[in-house]
Amino acid sequence: MRVDIVIPAHNEQERIGPMLDAYLARCGAPEMRFLVALDSCTDRTAEVVATRAARDPRIVTVDYPKLGKGGVLMETFRRCDADLVGFVDADGATPPSEMLRLIDAARDSDGAIASRRHPASVLPARRGLARAVTSAGFAFWVRRLFRLPYEDTQCGAKVFRRAAMERMLPLLTSRDFLLDVDLLLVAQRLGYRIETVPTIWIDREGSRLRAAADARRMAASTLRLWLHHRVIPVEIDGARDPSAVAAAAHAPDAEERRAAA
Repeated sequence: MRVDIVIPAHNEQERIGPMLDAYLARCGAPEMRFLVALDSCTDRTAEVVATRAARDPRIVTVDYPKLGKGGVLMETFRRCDADLVGFVDADGATPPSEMLRLIDAARDSDGAIASRRHPASVLPARRGLARAVTSAGFAFWVRRLFRLPYEDTQCGAKVFRRAAMERMLPLLTSRDFLLDVDLLLVAQRLGYRIETVPTIWIDREGSRLRAAADARRMAASTLRLWLHHRVIPVEIDGARDPSAVAAAAHAPDAEERRAAA
């Protein structure tokens, strides 16, 4: 089964090199491709990625003007043609072994998302107080406002079946960090089954989070997304994507596979 992993990157010259090295070493399958979506980088990020791409053809670079994380993800998803389509942050907070677990979970469902708030998750490094408070407050705000069943919508590692992604793409509107929420809202509305997978998540230096300013920006963005889904709700056609239904019907249940193992 072929897999395309999109890596959004804006000025990540210090972190994306080690991240790509780790993924290329651990994810050795030739059917896995890494599409690095450069979001108007002004540092050496493109050069760092090009060095790795020259050594490994599985790396593909796509350069964009400033579109925001959601914007470059949406545009790059349209270039994907693998069976599974996912994305992961460029900082390396999600180890490659955890992405492989997500890919495995997505084989038996319509998609899989990593969760840092699952009781079985492991976070070796403590987050700063400001980041921890902002993250917890945002997670609570999203659950209350959108009534989503997910404890962690913002963990930057998710994988979906391409058939599901192709159906969701025209219905997405967020071009910033709220694309994660938008994806899960649309997936829920269309009746897709999304697995939550506990993860190992390693907080990395270099976060651009500014607690007070970003809290206000997050609140404003979530309200705009909520209003959009209220005014223009996703139309339901009464059935999930037939290809996803067929795949799920013929795939062994995830719990049964784990028990058999």
